[in-house]
Amino acid sequence: MAQDAPSGRPIRFVVPYPAGGAADQITRLVANGTSAALGVPIIIDNKGGAAGMIAAESVLRAEPDGQTFYVGANAPIVINQAIYDKMPYDPARDFVPVAGMGKAPLLLVTRKDLGASDLKALIAKGEKMPNGFTMGSASSGNITHLAGEYAARKMGFKVTHVPFAGSAPAITSMMGGNVDIMFDALPSCMPQARAGRIVPLLILDGQRFPQLPEVPTAAELGFPGLEAAAWFGLMARSGTPPAAVERMNRAVNEALKKPELVDKLRTIGAQPMLGTQQQFAAFIDGERKLWMPLAKSLGVRAD
Repeated sequence: MAQDAPSGRPIRFVVPYPAGGAADQITRLVANGTSAALGVPIIIDNKGGAAGMIAAESVLRAEPDGQTFYVGANAPIVINQAIYDKMPYDPARDFVPVAGMGKAPLLLVTRKDLGASDLKALIAKGEKMPNGFTMGSASSGNITHLAGEYAARKMGFKVTHVPFAGSAPAITSMMGGNVDIMFDALPSCMPQARAGRIVPLLILDGQRFPQLPEVPTAAELGFPGLEAAAWFGLMARSGTPPAAVERMNRAVNEALKKPELVDKLRTIGAQPMLGTQQQFAAFIDGERKLWMPLAKSLGVRAD
């Protein structure tokens, strides 16, 4: 596929979250395989802040020449439109879906000294707290925020949202005793959960995750259908040549078909998102139909 590359210049993937979180980990793994498929270097550019909108604006200022791609995710491509009064861009108008990369189920975790070793104990403790638990998230509007608000309401306890600039600093703060709980994507919290530094209570997915086989699903604990995942995929600025979009989609899918990449993704807590550009666009449309009305019905607003 190297002969299809637009130039020998490096391609840039702009990640809207800091290094260390799920978006960063998944992007770096997929970028390595995609770079090999294209035969050109791929540079990872982390630009956190403003719920992914700073990174999005930077991509929209770049030339639409197929050299710069945005790592889209739940918040900047879907949820932000429901919780911000104004946005500096329209995700549906200004970006073109290119290719899915990976998605990661959310895990409910607590700080070790909270005193809740399972969900039943957490709910019982929450019932005695009029102001609820402090709940960290990767940022306002992030899926770790919205799904957390939704799950907490379903489970019957209150939360006070504490946004961070990414999952990694949120988990670090939890380990320091500064927040009580978090509904975090597996790649950024699973290592700490497996090491015993935080307490995993349940996974928001239809099945248990192989790397955390002892952690039950929400359905097993009496909350069927309570599922949520962080997802990440490449977006291009509108006006990017269709050939460049198709070329990148083919390269990403070629990478995601490699068993070694699939194994690496699963090891960190993610699942590959194979598919055509049209399938990725349909997936995003489905996410908008699901999460935007839910955000409005919950009354979730940007902090």
